Amino acid sequence: MKPSLRFLAATLAGALFASGCATALEVPIETPLKSKLDVSKFRRVLVAGFVTDLVDEGIDLAPETARLLQNQLRSASKLQIIEPDRPPLNQALAKAFKPAEDVRFTREDRDRHRAEGERILQDGAFWRKLGEEYQNPLIITGKLTFEEQNRSGFQQEAALLRDPRTGRVRETRGNRYSERKAFTLSADFSFIDGATGRLLHKERFSEEVVYGEEQKVSPLSSYFELMDRLLPNFLGVISPQKIRGTRVLLP
Repeated sequence: MKPSLRFLAATLAGALFASGCATALEVPIETPLKSKLDVSKFRRVLVAGFVTDLVDEGIDLAPETARLLQNQLRSASKLQIIEPDRPPLNQALAKAFKPAEDVRFTREDRDRHRAEGERILQDGAFWRKLGEEYQNPLIITGKLTFEEQNRSGFQQEAALLRDPRTGRVRETRGNRYSERKAFTLSADFSFIDGATGRLLHKERFSEEVVYGEEQKVSPLSSYFELMDRLLPNFLGVISPQKIRGTRVLLP
């Protein structure tokens, strides 16, 4: 046998021996997912604003969310992003609902504001007219709620204690009062055809985060953390996504 052939045979034998002795191997894989909504006929997208609860102070959810979605769509979509000075839905709400100045909102104010928002969301003529103004884009709108809740209470905990007489370690269980708070972000997204005013797709997402007493987190920081979790699901409605994972290869 020629030297080159002997070397090739030895190499193959070594590879087969090594593969027989190797352990399971994890290989990274990507699984493509189709978008839930076909947006191929649209050239533009307009984030038109969101119906939110009236609050006396705190995060201005509608414009803050509109800016975040615009930034995400700019990098994840081929659609041209329309950026009005103020979300059109919220402009319409401001005109229709004008509470007295320097007065805290009442429950009646909040109910009327919510009802007017629901009416506009279902008004096909309003969305068709808005679509004509912005050259028939894909319109994204909907409802948002952001809530803080007190989750304080007694939490069960375990501890290991050493008996001073016997030296043995034993587990003890007890309850300890813990101050905790939770933030919840819920979003009902509506995707509307600007040419017809017709609802194409609607999807609801909800995220929650809970903080312990040692974590001092502001509502604004919590909002951004929850939006980071929610955004991939939102983008999956109109853009193809990839799920990253691993596959185990056995020897």
